Amino acid sequence: MKSINSKSQLALGVSVIIMSIVTGALAFIFFSPTFERIAPKVLVEKEIYWNLQKPIRIQISDNSEIKSYDISFDDGQKLSKLETKVIKKENGIIELDILPLSFDETTKPKDGSLKIDVSDTSKWNFFNGNQTVTNSKIVIDKRSPVANVVANSYLLRQGGSGIIVAEISDDNIKDYYISFNDEELFELFPFQKKNFFISIITWPVDIKEFKKVNIVAVDKAGNKTITKVPFYIQPFKEKVDKIKITDDFVNNISKHVLENSDITIPEGITETFIKVNKDVREKNVKTIKEVVKKNLEASGKIPFEVKTFVRMTNAATFAQFGERRHYFYNDQKIDEAWHLGMDWASSKRADIVVTNPGKVIFKGYLGIYGNTAIVDHGFGLGTLYAHTSNIDVEVNDDLKTGQKIGNTGSTGAVFGDHLHFGVLVQGIEVNPNEWLDYEWIKVNLTKTINDATKIINGSTK
Repeated sequence: MKSINSKSQLALGVSVIIMSIVTGALAFIFFSPTFERIAPKVLVEKEIYWNLQKPIRIQISDNSEIKSYDISFDDGQKLSKLETKVIKKENGIIELDILPLSFDETTKPKDGSLKIDVSDTSKWNFFNGNQTVTNSKIVIDKRSPVANVVANSYLLRQGGSGIIVAEISDDNIKDYYISFNDEELFELFPFQKKNFFISIITWPVDIKEFKKVNIVAVDKAGNKTITKVPFYIQPFKEKVDKIKITDDFVNNISKHVLENSDITIPEGITETFIKVNKDVREKNVKTIKEVVKKNLEASGKIPFEVKTFVRMTNAATFAQFGERRHYFYNDQKIDEAWHLGMDWASSKRADIVVTNPGKVIFKGYLGIYGNTAIVDHGFGLGTLYAHTSNIDVEVNDDLKTGQKIGNTGSTGAVFGDHLHFGVLVQGIEVNPNEWLDYEWIKVNLTKTINDATKIINGSTK
């Protein structure tokens, strides 16, 4: 009896040991990094446009290590293994450049499929590791976009405006715009027919050097076309005004602007003035640009019916566009700034009317500008009405020519009642004198649009 019990106990012990070993082995397999079960990740676009010049950048990652990867291209007739170049390799992450395929001159590349097959070093799947296979559509595009000048205004002044009509086309177009000095970018708006666009641009008055204006078109494959727009140019003759800053102005005006802008008032007269003239001004200019840029898509849908703008009735002009103001306190220069609009004054709280149709895109307090309204007239052209005592219209209101929008005032960084009238080209204040000039409008805006329309419609008359 004892012998039977001993054997039973022994068998039970052996079973427990075996079960413990099996359980431990299974636990090791399931929880050990050696048997990691997550498949590799491949970051790659599902549809890729390839000009066969630039490499395709992909990323491969895994919780363990990458054991192998195979990359091939299938155009339906031939399977080609693609060469790669490792850009970065660390912590289970590999960044690769897939190098372009080479074709002889007689072979036309065809669209196809990019296959990426990746395996890791895990012992999972009977020591074969985890595998990921991805397929992406490849569109071969070696043709650069068409980007032509259809018509443009003759002269571009520093601080002034220019009009460009362009033809841009590509089956796989991605982006297109006008560049100024390769820095300032201007949107193009649909014009007349498919593949034709218009843009109103400026040579910003604070940029002294004119280098070039280009039409830029880029397709999804990275092919780029850059076309120069010819302009005769005219630099701006800067007029400097010396302005004395008083304690009274800072205490009654500058501090009020900071309070209304929720900005802490610094100690000292000079510091307070500079805070407003520099920091608040920069913030306000940024806000204006952001408001206009945000509404650019909608601007292209506004019927463009702009004619010559009209000066405020019975008002005298006491400040011009482009005055370079140097500010002095106790005979010491403390700061400077551009005046980027026209100041008109007549009677206090005089009526302000719009002289071209448009849509209200901004209404509110704007630091140095005080109570301000911005009206969009289409094609990225806007007008700004600042220092008002009140604004009688609301954002998104459609305005008709001659409609009253408010009254002049003395809000913001000013002493006296007047209107600051500004013209905006995609958020940049430009010289209003051009847009107030019938001849300038006729020669630069109307003629350019009419010439372009004739060319687009195939008219020779």
